[in-house]
Amino acid sequence: MSNLVLIADDDDSLRHILTATLERAGYDTLKARNGAETLACVKKTNVDVILLDIWLGDANGLELIEDIQQYNSTASIIIITAHGTTQTAIDAAKQRAYGYLTKPIDQKQLIELVSRAASATQQAKNVKTSTTPDFDRHGKMVGQSAAMQEVYLKIGRAAVSDETVLVLGESGTGKELVAQLIHQNSRRVHNPFVVVDCGAMPSSLIESALFGHVKGAYTDAHSARKGKFQQADSGTIFLDEIGELPIEVQMKLLRVLQEREVEPMGGTETQAVDVRIIAATNRRLETAIAQKSFREDLYYRLNVIPISLPPLRDRKEDIPELIDLFTRQFVEEYQLPEIGVSTEVIKQLTTYDWPGNVRELENAIKRALVMCSGQMLLPEHFDPILNKLAPMSEPGNLNAQVHAMLQAHIEQYMESDTPPGELYAEIREIFEKPLFQIVLEHTNGNRSKASDILGINRNTLHTKLVEYELVS
Repeated sequence: MSNLVLIADDDDSLRHILTATLERAGYDTLKARNGAETLACVKKTNVDVILLDIWLGDANGLELIEDIQQYNSTASIIIITAHGTTQTAIDAAKQRAYGYLTKPIDQKQLIELVSRAASATQQAKNVKTSTTPDFDRHGKMVGQSAAMQEVYLKIGRAAVSDETVLVLGESGTGKELVAQLIHQNSRRVHNPFVVVDCGAMPSSLIESALFGHVKGAYTDAHSARKGKFQQADSGTIFLDEIGELPIEVQMKLLRVLQEREVEPMGGTETQAVDVRIIAATNRRLETAIAQKSFREDLYYRLNVIPISLPPLRDRKEDIPELIDLFTRQFVEEYQLPEIGVSTEVIKQLTTYDWPGNVRELENAIKRALVMCSGQMLLPEHFDPILNKLAPMSEPGNLNAQVHAMLQAHIEQYMESDTPPGELYAEIREIFEKPLFQIVLEHTNGNRSKASDILGINRNTLHTKLVEYELVS
């Protein structure tokens, strides 16, 4: 039996195109031109997937979702929008939409998303429950790449629950922005958002900073003081660089997660706290667990909802949008005359691998604007970055390119708060993961051929594919 798709859009030509595309792919279709017709179809027919325009003539598509779900709680809803943004994505997910498509609609993407949505509907019908997402966009977290769309969906899903979130990503990828977005889209939005940099505090002070202390707890404790958890009561606490937390403090944090109460340093009585915990790290916590520097039970308590942020080198299609954002932002901040960006700059900056990720790009734009005396950002304004790029057109320069990339990455690493002992594993993954991906693509997934080409046995290849999450 074919899946039934409802196409709700006030654009006649788009409805016709979507109908023809889906029917060629084997789907049955219904059409609606406005909100009233959409609800009428949903009431009469058990549709599987709904393509819902965000602006639907007499109705707002996002606002219509709640009414639709009163009549059909299992249908997967895909929002159609002319302007895809992080906020659109998060708002769609918060309304429990399955996903969204941006106009003009790519037919291949349409078929793939409808196929996944229909499958999700079938699963929801089987278990009589629906599993869907949430979305929103703020600040400097921009990008239309598939990797970032997945991040926005996870942010939205996380925002509607109070479960603990673990944000994973390299330095400069925007882990704190993710935490802010989750908080801003949660029921706790009007309550405190408290940030703690676990790597920036001396180990002798971090327990008092987190949990507070009573008067006389130590020599200079002349009065009682609330800790960050008490300050964040009813809100969200963001524990950045959680991997740097001393092992003795990890036990107290575990108790907070289990009991939802804190015991101030030097005290004997506990205090209840209602806090949503979001933690972040740029470390491999599994390695820290193996080295006995991080508690395994705490890791599992934190890793309820994991969100992995892609490095900028893995989403280069987002770089032009980020360049535009930062340029406009700093022009306004510094009260500069209108300044453009040359196409050559965009081309060359997109070639660079950005070991410092979005933060490095942001600082590069800021530095270039300070150095610019004209109306256009040109390659010479980015010499510190572009000098690291060997000419990409000459294959003989591969060694020079690798050397320049490594030098830039290691310089960034040395300037970051990343603890010693992580560099080799980080560099190895940068090179090994794409190596295995490319070889497997060339062998059409044939692991025997890939093993022969790489000169390693199949067991080793399988271990690597699992390590880098290249197999399910």
